[in-house]
Amino acid sequence: MKNFIYVLIMGVVFVTIAGCVQISPQPEKFEIVTIPGSGDSQDLLRELARSYRAQYPDRDVVIPDSVSTDGGIKAVGTAASLIARVARLPNSKERAQYGEFKYLQFARVPVVFVVSPDAGVSDLSEQQICDIFSGRIINWKEVGGHHLPIAVQSRPDSGSNMLEIRKKIACFADLQITPHADYNFRNAHLVESMKISSGAIGFMPLSEVKLNDFTTVTLDGVAPVRSNYKLGIGLGFVYKKPFSSSIQAFVDYLKIDPAREIMRQMGNIPDWRNASSSHREAHLKTLSK
Repeated sequence: MKNFIYVLIMGVVFVTIAGCVQISPQPEKFEIVTIPGSGDSQDLLRELARSYRAQYPDRDVVIPDSVSTDGGIKAVGTAASLIARVARLPNSKERAQYGEFKYLQFARVPVVFVVSPDAGVSDLSEQQICDIFSGRIINWKEVGGHHLPIAVQSRPDSGSNMLEIRKKIACFADLQITPHADYNFRNAHLVESMKISSGAIGFMPLSEVKLNDFTTVTLDGVAPVRSNYKLGIGLGFVYKKPFSSSIQAFVDYLKIDPAREIMRQMGNIPDWRNASSSHREAHLKTLSK
């Protein structure tokens, strides 16, 4: 009987002690988030990732060198990546090949024309832009600049910047780029060309201009920072599955004031929009307003 009472008392003591012990929850572990894709948001997202890591040292976001929007869409479509950075929505061919995508836009950025400082111009009309890129105008003196041959810098027709220019500048819609143009496959290639080419003209996001201190021209007198400037693209992500906690944490960070301020300082406009690719047409109408 005494042994039974002893065991009973000890059991009560053990349960009481166990109930008082606080078991600390394990801190959540964040996996490395890798976001392949477009060069148009590459430098912006790298700067945002640096800021994110500074605030959260236990988390990491990797922004690899550009594989273009096409490559980002393919990466998500083939399940090589859970998320990719893009500068346009998936098109009908990509949706037919890979199925439906989800899209989340986080910013917009003006597309601007840049010239080398020796060109000697600060404003170009839409028609002058078309005449230059078609090769009808070949010297900067023909548009009020210096006596210097024009070195046209071209980009892929499927690129978001080119698509925006063809959509918004009427004379550019079906324009054939001069065969003498220097072709730049990636945005990074164009950046390097603009640094070393005399008499050059090209186009890129305003964020790249600010980062590299390039010379922009106004378009028919309208500066890129004006509300009536007509050229601009959306920067966003494509994905198929719901975000993991690690991806969601970075996306949430992009919505807070410090991240939004980085966007503004780099020439971008914070602008959040959701869309699935099945609602692409309605979304495009919204973006064009």
